[in-house]
Parts: sequence; structure tokens; C-alpha cells
Amino acid sequence: MIRHSWCLLLVLPLWAVPAPAHADVLTLSWDNDLLTGTDRGYTNGVRLSWLSKTAEWNHDCRLCPVAKARDSLVWLPGMGSAASRHAATFSLRQIMVTPEDIEASEPVLDDVPYVGYLSAEASLWSWSEQAITGYGLLLGVVGKDSGAENTQRWVHKVTGSTSPSGWGNQLGTDLVGGVQVLHGRKLARSGSAGDYQNEFSWVGGARLSNFITSVETGLVWRAGYNLPGNFVPDYAGVSTGVGLPGIMDVTGPGWSVFAGLVAEWVPYSYLDERSGDYSYDQQPWIGHAGMGVGWHTPGFNLSLTLRATTAQEASSKQALSFGTLSFSWQY
Repeated sequence: MIRHSWCLLLVLPLWAVPAPAHADVLTLSWDNDLLTGTDRGYTNGVRLSWLSKTAEWNHDCRLCPVAKARDSLVWLPGMGSAASRHAATFSLRQIMVTPEDIEASEPVLDDVPYVGYLSAEASLWSWSEQAITGYGLLLGVVGKDSGAENTQRWVHKVTGSTSPSGWGNQLGTDLVGGVQVLHGRKLARSGSAGDYQNEFSWVGGARLSNFITSVETGLVWRAGYNLPGNFVPDYAGVSTGVGLPGIMDVTGPGWSVFAGLVAEWVPYSYLDERSGDYSYDQQPWIGHAGMGVGWHTPGFNLSLTLRATTAQEASSKQALSFGTLSFSWQY
């Protein structure tokens, strides 16, 4: 919380500066289960994301990387339409999973193992007023090289929390990689820019990787004043960049409230496959729910989201929950 407060103070002066019509966007998202009063399972995650200018901002730039990617991938469904905009996202993501008893130095075999994860993800997005489609690649590492142990020790030292003792038992080291596809569509929207607005959207996607393979679908409701043009207000560190395209499409300051429900099928999980003597047994069907609030001006977006899932582990009835603080700005 302390380090993110400093970051917030640094960007405060930018709120009063009008954002350029064509600019890149940076997003910092921080997940932590302490925001919902727990400290177990998925306990912390950070994602730094960059959203490029659209490929269409300069039609004379034939060598621009995003334009070349768009033109090379026109054979993919949803890509290359002249009526759509196209942009790329690049994200660095670190997440950590720990058992509830972090003071134990020996493996807690009836709980989740320690898992540190670090990855880079690149995606290309195509979107219009009504729909968005994205394709992505990811490459990362699970284990000591993820840096998760050092991150948690530093955060717990700064916040005065209990120092974790079991990272010597973490899973890995293993390389991970995969591909993913997402599609979203606005089902209904009322109101107009500069006034109260209300909208419903649908999103679905699939991920194939040796860390987690999953298929998901869900509905999102959002209401507020001067709503941004993005499709899904999902800025969590564990999510993709689907919430970024269109996030700065606002005509003035505004606010929003949102909620969503998602169903996910998980046929493969690294934690399940590599958990060894741990009793972890991946639950194949998972439900997710989230709600949040946001505030934005041209060039800046700030949000707080609270999320919960049904039990991830088949023999456990305990749900997981965490909160996300996220802010994005144009530069």
C-alpha cells in the first residue's frame, strides 16, 4: 500500500494535463488478498502493461510494428477489418501462491504449495464500437527465478507482516508458455457521452499453456458517468490486457461502478500436475464474481475491484478472494 501511494502521488500532476489524441498507455495493477481480509492461496500479483497507439493513427507508417502485425494476421477471425482499430499490449506479470501458514518452514502438504510465477505477454487487439477480439502469446518461468520470494519478503518487511519461511519448498524451476484468444461484445448500452450511462457486455476466451489451460465466459454490467470505451473493466494482475483497448476513450471526467460473473473450466493446472506429495486437486469448474468502482479523466483511470472465486481445490470448500488496485495513464 505504501509503495503504491507513492506512485499515486507521482502521477497526480498528470490528471490536469490533457492527454494527446494518440498516445501510449501504461497500466499498473496490484492484486492482494489482504484487501479482502485473507492471506492465503493467491496472495499477491503485480502487472505492468503497455498499450500501443492504434495501427490506424498514422496511415502513412507502413513499417510500424502494430500495423505490420495487423496486416500479417488478417487471416485470423476478427482481425484486419477496415472498420476496426488495432493495438498491441505488452505485459510483465508476477504472481505468487502461498499456504495459509507462512510461518511453517516445512511443506504444508494439506494446503497449496509455494508457487512463484513471472511472465511476459504480448497480445494484438482489434475492436470496433460493438466487439473486441484479441490473440496473445506468453512466456515465463515458475520457481526461484520468478523473484516471487524476494518480492514477498520485501513487501512483508515494509508492511511489518510475518516473514514467510517456506519458500525453500516452492515448485519449479520450469519454463512456461502458451497462447490465448479472447472475444467480447457489448450487448446493450443506454445513455450518451456527458451523461449517465448503463451497459452490459459479454466476454469469452480460451488459454492453452503448460501453466494453466482454461476456457471461460461471463457477463459484465457497468454504469456511471462518461463511461470509458473499453469493453471489460478487468484490470487484475492475473487477467489479460482485455480491459485496456478503449480505456482512454472518454470526453471528460467521470466515474463508474461495475460487477461481473464468470464461469471457467480448467482441464489442466500446473499446481495440480506438479504438486507431488501435496493434496492439491484442481477443481475443474470455477465460478468468479467481482465488483468495483472507478474514476477517470481524459488520460487517467483509477479503479478498485474486489473479486471472489469458488474453491480452486476439489477437496476444499474455502473460496478465494482478493482485491485489485489499478491505475492507467497516457503519456
